Amino acid sequence: MLPTKSFPASQSWVLTLLLWAGLVVQPVPAHHLAGHPGTAPEELPQEKNPTVVQKVQKQGDPVEFLLPTPDGLPLDAEQLRGKAVLLCFIVHGSPMMRSLLRQMNTIADNHPQVTLCLVLTNGTQPRDRDFISDADLKSWRDQLHLTYPIARDPRGNLLFQRLNLSVIPSFVLLRKDGTVAVKREGLDLTTTLAEQMRADLLRVVQPD
Repeated sequence: MLPTKSFPASQSWVLTLLLWAGLVVQPVPAHHLAGHPGTAPEELPQEKNPTVVQKVQKQGDPVEFLLPTPDGLPLDAEQLRGKAVLLCFIVHGSPMMRSLLRQMNTIADNHPQVTLCLVLTNGTQPRDRDFISDADLKSWRDQLHLTYPIARDPRGNLLFQRLNLSVIPSFVLLRKDGTVAVKREGLDLTTTLAEQMRADLLRVVQPD
């Protein structure tokens, strides 16, 4: 309430009229906003949204991502900190998928300290030509007994493009601090992926 001593008695009827008409608005305390006592709007917790294209990736910065998964719980880069991570980008239904999975299994057997993540760039809408549902993905994963995470990067808009990749399949090896150790585009069928990346895989798991 505005102090009455600031308004002479002869003008009090004017203030009353303005308040009644809504032309004078008194400030609302921050603790009355959004139902969060004592919390300013800019401090309110924000729910992470995997469908939002995230900030541009700068060279030398930890890779930030939040990718949707068939199980509903996003694959969060923050939860992978402290681990060496190999991100494998491919389209489900690619003729190279079978070969890629064999090579990923070899890496999983020979380099158990490296966390593998299969990232599928398929569309998520039924009208998309390469659409596959979450239910079908989970069924496919269970049939193959895949033990590593499967995430989605629809059309590559969430991560693939930010990493300046242009070829499917592509592979990104992350150090324990989340920075990029090496990027490799394409799959060389004349040798194994494990052999191609052996030195890098051994390097990223070394103690800090």
